[in-house]
Amino acid sequence: MKLFERLLGPNISKLESHGNIEALTNIVESDNHLDLRIAAIEALSRIGGPQATGPLITALSDDDSEVAQAAEKAVAGFGSAAGAALIGALGDQGGDAAMKILLSLGDEAIELLRDACGAQDEGVRRRALDGLVELDTRLHNDEVRENLFRALLGTLGDRSAECRVFAATKLESLGDARASRALAAQLKDGEDTVRTACRQALKAIAEPAVPYLLDALTDRNPNSRRLAAELLGEVCRGEVRIESRRVALSALADRASDSNAEIAAAVRRALETIPKDGVIAARLELLADPERSDHEDIQEFLNQMLTHGALTPESKARITERMSSLVFAD
Repeated sequence: MKLFERLLGPNISKLESHGNIEALTNIVESDNHLDLRIAAIEALSRIGGPQATGPLITALSDDDSEVAQAAEKAVAGFGSAAGAALIGALGDQGGDAAMKILLSLGDEAIELLRDACGAQDEGVRRRALDGLVELDTRLHNDEVRENLFRALLGTLGDRSAECRVFAATKLESLGDARASRALAAQLKDGEDTVRTACRQALKAIAEPAVPYLLDALTDRNPNSRRLAAELLGEVCRGEVRIESRRVALSALADRASDSNAEIAAAVRRALETIPKDGVIAARLELLADPERSDHEDIQEFLNQMLTHGALTPESKARITERMSSLVFAD
């Protein structure tokens, strides 16, 4: 290096005019004076392009806060053109700064973050989900909400249990009934923390989840059957339509003799918990209608309740007597 260069430092303007990205990058990463490093960052920002973006992204995590801030300002100036590089930095030390810039892009960040939810790096996937959650909070935008919802559904199948728990928890917060099928299918997850998170989300969705809980109740996986029985008991003892309560009671009665003792016990508890009087009264009223052609189905349900419905002897006697009188009259 010539003497005047040692005394005055490198000529940033000359390096910029020559598009010497490598030399400017070396200055940014060196222990040169702060002013020189920031000047090199500004020069790189004016040159622009993918080659200049990389060094600036790296500088987001610089130990010197002024250098990091200058790099953040430079990258932010690139807008969505720096999107791919920012996504790649989410799992690095400069991830917070990269996320801050991405969020500043608003709607332009939606697709970037949605795609990043499928990245190879777990840290990137988690941060991308966090970013979509934050965008949803900031923008109150239907497009953001839909992209967040789709990303969370996909993350329920993530190889990371932590990510799956995160997805189920956020789906619980969204309360979107469309998640019921995916959440119910995940009741067979191998991780207890994931099953618990899905259970809570399904409980929050409540009645719209009943059809998918009925599917889970017949699954080969014992965790799925047990949790489905428990959830049906909890959901259907609340404010649900009589028909939802009826199909749940009938399905539970079918599983009352499950070969797994733990599941059979969960089914019995659910049958004891779900209110039956209104359902039975409605069925008896239908049985009294001579125009109906489904009397056999109605009688089958009532017999299920007499056998597995945990009814008192007095209730059983009244129902049996009423059924007999209606069948005889028929």
